[in-house]
Amino acid sequence: MQSRPGTVLKIGNDLMLVVKFEIHRGGRGATNIKMRLKNLLVGNTQDRVFDSEEKFEDITLSRVKFEYLYESAGSYAFMNQETYEQIELTEDDIGDAKNFLTEGLMVDVQSYEGRFVGIILPATVRLEIVECEPGVKGNTADGKVTKDATVSTGYVLKVPGFIENGETIVVNTETGEYQERAK
Repeated sequence: MQSRPGTVLKIGNDLMLVVKFEIHRGGRGATNIKMRLKNLLVGNTQDRVFDSEEKFEDITLSRVKFEYLYESAGSYAFMNQETYEQIELTEDDIGDAKNFLTEGLMVDVQSYEGRFVGIILPATVRLEIVECEPGVKGNTADGKVTKDATVSTGYVLKVPGFIENGETIVVNTETGEYQERAK
């Protein structure tokens, strides 16, 4: 079995996304594979150890580009860019992705046999700072002093001391961390 993070496997009736993958070689040729798996249908994460000889069915998910339109009462609307079909997903469906959704953002919607599985965000997004503490003189030169800032989506993150209200920043969607000032 050779897998890597991002691969989707079918284990029993569950679709499992490989989040982390480690090979452990033991004595006398015994090799175990430790994986952190996220169940795409239920949403939980689990660590499992498999024998290197075990076989799993590799699954290919269909991906379609959708544009994020708006949020209304916990329902998130997206539009297919080819067919103009609209879908609405709940907060449970999109999880932490809600922290990075801005009007007009393009995302990949994944499905398996017509059933929604998840959305994939771009690696980075541009978000506007709507609230942050003012910078303190003398602390801005090296960028090592951080402060809390709230962005337009309501998400709170740490930013360098020199960032001010109204600025647009680039945020890494995987880690949720500040990356740089938007140019």
